[in-house]
Amino acid sequence: MSKDLILHDFRDADKEAQRHRKKYQLISQGAVWSGLAAVVMGLLEIVIPINHPPLLELPELAAAVTCVFFILWGTYSKPKENWLLARYQAENLRLLKFKTLLDSRFWCEDTEQFDEVGETPSDHVRNDVLAAIRSLKGLIYEDVAERAAQGVIPDVSEIHCPDSCPEELQEIIHYYCKKRLTTQMNYLAHHSGTEGERRSMSHMLMSITFFISFGFILIHLSLDLGHLLVIVFANHKLGTGFFQSLVLFYKGPREATEVHPRIASVLVAIAVLGPAFVAGIKTYRASREFERNALRHRATLHSLESLNQEMSKAKNLSRKFRIARSCELILEFDSSEFMRLLREVEWYG
Repeated sequence: MSKDLILHDFRDADKEAQRHRKKYQLISQGAVWSGLAAVVMGLLEIVIPINHPPLLELPELAAAVTCVFFILWGTYSKPKENWLLARYQAENLRLLKFKTLLDSRFWCEDTEQFDEVGETPSDHVRNDVLAAIRSLKGLIYEDVAERAAQGVIPDVSEIHCPDSCPEELQEIIHYYCKKRLTTQMNYLAHHSGTEGERRSMSHMLMSITFFISFGFILIHLSLDLGHLLVIVFANHKLGTGFFQSLVLFYKGPREATEVHPRIASVLVAIAVLGPAFVAGIKTYRASREFERNALRHRATLHSLESLNQEMSKAKNLSRKFRIARSCELILEFDSSEFMRLLREVEWYG
């Protein structure tokens, strides 16, 4: 039943989520990097005067126009909102699938058990699933944003495992462990490592860039200070007082009282562009939530691994179903946390 009712809608929602995610990443990266390029070229024009202004002004204009284009495109198409809506629908359809599979009413019904209107327990399950699908398909992004602010309500209903169908229930648990639990743990293990590597690389790159920029500031200050001391010492040798030498240093022609202008400009340019580059990387990382996603994946993986061990030790069917329900609760918490993290992040960072 879950295959007939849920699978088609889940695949559609999953494809939509992947399509909007790619679009979101394209627009986000385009806005961030073109904006950074415009800022860098603007700083270069200020720090390093060029005899031919169009040499940097035209590329700067092109980068600025490109950034505005991506901003307008993202504002109009709302890629983040569409991505999160489709992802929320896909993940909740997946949760609904396994919730339905773990419902013993569907597998252990008495064929002669009918209610007042002539429906069996499996008919009730089917009606509940159809109602849940209609509700999910009717959502808009504002509904998802509102639900992200809400907590997850655990299912505290009793678990019934009739003695009449132990083989069928054991088969459900086996299928769940293979198709849901193991698959999800492999996914989390892979992505926690990937996100962790991205985090380490970007963090190391930012640290290196920052200290290089700071190092060039120190070099520039050291050269200026050394040049000052040379001039003051030379004037002092000529009989000029120390404080008079300082006044002459600061009032004298600029080219005579500082390090070679081109060297000074290069040092200042590198020192200024470093923080701008770091700001671009931080904006890119913020739009992807690398660190928090890695920690979230790792925490969820740890919980599932512990429950998987409990599942392998459990002998009682009811206990196995309770463990499976706990796994689904953790995955629902994980999905809600993802929505909360990304809801507040602007698509451009």
